[in-house]
Amino acid sequence: MAVDKSGVKWTVVAHAPMVRGFPEGSMETFRGSYQASVDDKGRLKLPARLKGQLEEWYGSRVFVTSLSPLELRVYPLAVWEELERRFLARPSLDPLVQRLLEHANYGQEDEVDAQGRVLVPSLLREVVGVTGEVVVSGRGRFLAVVARERAHAELAAPFSSDELAALAALEQ
Repeated sequence: MAVDKSGVKWTVVAHAPMVRGFPEGSMETFRGSYQASVDDKGRLKLPARLKGQLEEWYGSRVFVTSLSPLELRVYPLAVWEELERRFLARPSLDPLVQRLLEHANYGQEDEVDAQGRVLVPSLLREVVGVTGEVVVSGRGRFLAVVARERAHAELAAPFSSDELAALAALEQ
């Protein structure tokens, strides 16, 4: 690499994952659903497309938790830290904050390995029932993981008339 007369040397700068939230005017969105599995050791194998998006947009650090007995959530660590910052800014005696912290404390921070696997805490696996075949779906800023049977049940449940009307209003 050449050095000019002033002694300044140019270097190639690689794209670095975001540290906090989204850049202004941009929103990286996880979407779509994919078949996946949780192995006997409790490792969720992320679908290649979602793994690639996660690493490109945020890096490989994640926070795995559950806010409902129906699904796991895999948050990019930067997204989770932003949410955490917001709810920790609220009064600590707020019952909603206390409940959220209680649920979140059963989760854990992890790093997606080179094969696209992330460890799901055993208690969360048991409560949510995610072992073997699962469905991983993009839900905007996080990935949801549900048992395959749960995905079948959700798809088989029709929208109510009120829900369809509300959705129609969003399309206008």
